[in-house]
Amino acid sequence: MGAVVGNSGSVSDNPSPIRAMKEDRTDYPTLGSVPPRPTGLSTEAQRQVKMDKLAGDRATSRRRKAETEAIPMPTPLEVPAKPNLQPGKS
Repeated sequence: MGAVVGNSGSVSDNPSPIRAMKEDRTDYPTLGSVPPRPTGLSTEAQRQVKMDKLAGDRATSRRRKAETEAIPMPTPLEVPAKPNLQPGKS
């Protein structure tokens, strides 16, 4: 801190808030450990089959959207004329 503010004081004797990792800690992996290779991965052929199915589903969805938008909508009813309101007599 002294180098930052210009003081040539000594380094603080307070303990560092950063804890050192001890050898008996096994809950954290080390950089030297390598996890086992994952199992149950799909093959390229299986992934291609799924991609083809998704492409087919997308094409079906687009076709259904086009068919739905092609359905003619009924014509809306005409707006009724304004009523001829006149003050009533009491």
